Amino acid sequence: MLRFHTCLFGNTNPVTSTVWAISDTHLSFARPRDQARFGERWIAHTGRIYAAWQERVRPDDIVLLPGDLSWAHSPQKVQPDIDWIASLPGRKVLVRGNHDFWWKRLSQVQEELFPRDNMYALQGSCLALDGLLICGTMGHIAPNDPYFQKHKYKSYQRELAWLRTSLQEASRLRSNSEPVLLMLHYPPYTSDGQPSGFTEVIQAHRPDVCVYGHLHLEDEWRTAADGVRGGTRYHLVACDYLNMVPRQVWPLADPPQSG
Repeated sequence: MLRFHTCLFGNTNPVTSTVWAISDTHLSFARPRDQARFGERWIAHTGRIYAAWQERVRPDDIVLLPGDLSWAHSPQKVQPDIDWIASLPGRKVLVRGNHDFWWKRLSQVQEELFPRDNMYALQGSCLALDGLLICGTMGHIAPNDPYFQKHKYKSYQRELAWLRTSLQEASRLRSNSEPVLLMLHYPPYTSDGQPSGFTEVIQAHRPDVCVYGHLHLEDEWRTAADGVRGGTRYHLVACDYLNMVPRQVWPLADPPQSG
């Protein structure tokens, strides 16, 4: 049985795949919703994602989807959304978002909902795939964030522990300087751009890339980490920020310096 802290092994040959990322797709095929109420960027958003994805992503590529895949609240209602994602090119790796209420247990998601040949779920875990080590968990709003709620402290501690576990597993498995890619749903920095417990763990392990979503307001985008910090390249990949176009996150055009 798949456990919360696990590593699934794929091909460990040198990296040949291109890795893309896009989050917060907020699909709702079982019960259609008018996303345009969130602004012009969301008009016909699924069709635009589909066209951009088909144009860019090859069957052997990897696509990271860091959370808020669907509005569905149950495994039954999410299946059309999963089937739609599964039908697109590439192998997909997902973490849970704060709106992914259909995600009940990691084992259920991986074993009962996802097709076994091209979709993987992470939750405080690490996936070895095509010479890459992909880590992931949802993350959380940190206690020093203006939006933090005290009654959520246990959830924050759990997600911080899962982040540490996933990166420690990558360090244990890393034998030949394999690239480490980290997925979070919540941004690791606070909403006002300050470091957090998550950034401390990231800086201690220095993954090559960290992708995250969750942010949908232009004021948030202006302060978001979207570049190199502490040797890690951060990518905000919320689909409205990307104008519904998956972003290439590996290989890097200009890798961070090792200093």
